[in-house]
Amino acid sequence: MTAERTLVLALALALGVHDPGTAAGQSERRYPPGKAAELKARLLDRPDAAEAATWAAQYVVQPELYRLEPMTRTAEQIWAARLGLASGTGGGERKSLRAALQSLEKCPLDSLAYRRAQSGISRIGVVVPLTGRFERYGKTFVQGLRLAVDEHNRDWAPTINLVLHDSEGDPLVGARKARWLLRDHGVSVIIGELFSANTAPLAAATQVVGAVLVSPSATNERLAILGDAVFQLHVGYGVLAQALAEWVAEGSAQASVALLVSDSPEDSSRADAVRAACRAAGVDVVGSERVREGAVDFTKPLTALREKRPGALVLLTSPRLAGIAAAQLGSAWPNARVLGLDALDPEGMSAEARSALEGATYFTSDYTIEGAPRDSFETRYQRTYREAPTRMSVRGYLVGLAVARGIERGSLNASMLREALRAQLYETEEGRALRALRPLVKAEPERFVIRAGKATPAGGAAVSP
Repeated sequence: MTAERTLVLALALALGVHDPGTAAGQSERRYPPGKAAELKARLLDRPDAAEAATWAAQYVVQPELYRLEPMTRTAEQIWAARLGLASGTGGGERKSLRAALQSLEKCPLDSLAYRRAQSGISRIGVVVPLTGRFERYGKTFVQGLRLAVDEHNRDWAPTINLVLHDSEGDPLVGARKARWLLRDHGVSVIIGELFSANTAPLAAATQVVGAVLVSPSATNERLAILGDAVFQLHVGYGVLAQALAEWVAEGSAQASVALLVSDSPEDSSRADAVRAACRAAGVDVVGSERVREGAVDFTKPLTALREKRPGALVLLTSPRLAGIAAAQLGSAWPNARVLGLDALDPEGMSAEARSALEGATYFTSDYTIEGAPRDSFETRYQRTYREAPTRMSVRGYLVGLAVARGIERGSLNASMLREALRAQLYETEEGRALRALRPLVKAEPERFVIRAGKATPAGGAAVSP
């Protein structure tokens, strides 16, 4: 047994076991499970409380700290001991804290580790565009994020504090702001950026120092390879396909579809996801036709699929091919019921194609909150900001919930938050590979219906961005 461990056990015996005090007005808030997480939450929220020295003395001997890396553990213990002594309160605990501090301060310590211990993971950096061309995106994202944080702060400790930095929509500026947060402020969690090209430098910067990055809207699937603490609110092919298949299954006890698929690798992957989702939902895929990316005549494949008498046609092609195929439906497959994903957006299609797609349904890679959570979110958002929530507001809210729940589960540092966020991933190969976070309230990919040549949100008037 090391001398340090012997000292810790002696301190534990001297202190005894008793519950931390609770001040008036604090009992309403909940604390994370686990003694160490509860004590740290109390110290972060009430460093000047009369019980601070007692909490600090208990914290430095908690078994949970000994599961941390040595430097991280030492930083946590030194931070708590210094805070407890600085509180100016305590009796026998002060002697114990001085002894602990005298022993621990001989250990080599990285200043970054100490700054992280001071901040905890409840101090979260946010790097998004707050000025310039994409100001509206960043502003509404932050508003949704604040709603989720306010929910946590009302009911839970520790208090989450957002540290906002303007990326100006520039990847170099965003990377510089991220380094400031990570190196100078000891932030262990960063949320940002909104675009893939701007997110990659942030992901690289966070992984170098072992921090967590949550990307709210980047779409580059390769971001996950930059580190195992890079998470995304990413609506992948599997999620879109599941939403489509389940919607088809709701409309008929013996639902069936046929697929028209381009030969591009991306659309082939989408087709595989749709087939798998249809099998799971009990939807029969009665036929599939593959077309070249450069094709201009879809009469034969459309006729072949129509003869199989499916309940609906699913177009899984590029937007250009979707427009060409749609324009030929009138002669090859009149009154076809058409479904698809993002590529079915009628904007930019010919008038003939838009007319043929009247009533078509497609799913996009934006979330819409469903049911009572949606009503609650929209009511609070409009009451707070005097405007309707946007798609970016929804993303902000969902990202905020994910991080807040990770903290509420008792995470003390970035590595523990990483494990908590892993528990929130989609339980699919795609979800694990992309580290795609599953919404913690009922939320589905947004569904549109084409009416009079325009895309109309099926769940009501959505607002961009």
